Amino acid sequence: MILHSKIIGNANKDLIILHGLYGSSDSWLRVANLLSETFTVHLLDLRNHGKSFKSEIHTYQAMIEDVKHYLDKNKIDKANLIGHSMGGKLAMFFVAKYPDYIQKLIIADISPRSYKTLLEHDPNRNFHLNLLSIMKKLDLSEHKDYRSLSKELKEHGDVIKNVILKNIKKIDGHFTWEINVSALFNNINDILEGLNPDDFIDNKIIIETLFLKASNSTYITSSDKDLIYFIFSNVHIKEIINAGHWLHYDNPKDTVNEILIFLNK
Repeated sequence: MILHSKIIGNANKDLIILHGLYGSSDSWLRVANLLSETFTVHLLDLRNHGKSFKSEIHTYQAMIEDVKHYLDKNKIDKANLIGHSMGGKLAMFFVAKYPDYIQKLIIADISPRSYKTLLEHDPNRNFHLNLLSIMKKLDLSEHKDYRSLSKELKEHGDVIKNVILKNIKKIDGHFTWEINVSALFNNINDILEGLNPDDFIDNKIIIETLFLKASNSTYITSSDKDLIYFIFSNVHIKEIINAGHWLHYDNPKDTVNEILIFLNK
């Protein structure tokens, strides 16, 4: 099965963008439009998201093959690759296995480390566990309109409410999920997985890589930077100011500017 995508632009250089958890091909659309004069931008829906296929399997090993299959079917021998959050983890796993496909790599606000073994009070880990639990318990059949849904979700705060509402659509008068909630819930430990530093002691990732760290986010810590420099032999880290984890929403101008500087040099 081929991943669904939106393709923006018609340049002779391909750029693949992998969204984060709960995202879709729409997530980076604003950025893609700003990049489309320079690149043909492929906005992918990853498995269990958007219009792509649903599966009970949601591991990086499986998603690596999804991306490779997409590139092969579209006859893309070499592309630049951007990945945000979960998509950033996927991008790192992909270049570790299939480096010949990628010209340059950009990782947006995520570290190579595993989040599985973090302490229970870690806010980023708990955010995802809490959000998926709320989604799992939410009975969409009890709601007839968005006002009713919004009212029930209000107690969880605007961030969680907005993420959930963006992943619900109405078909023939009934609400349904855009994402495969059960699969994501059941595979959350695999989603929180990271790269194993031991695999890179004598085998660094040599593709030129840019990490974009959002200034108001804690997904890339100072200790994470040490891990990044250990795994990647040709890497740069740039900070996007006035931006949280969803840096492409909070500060698209600076995000696009750093992308273009890096990819065009």
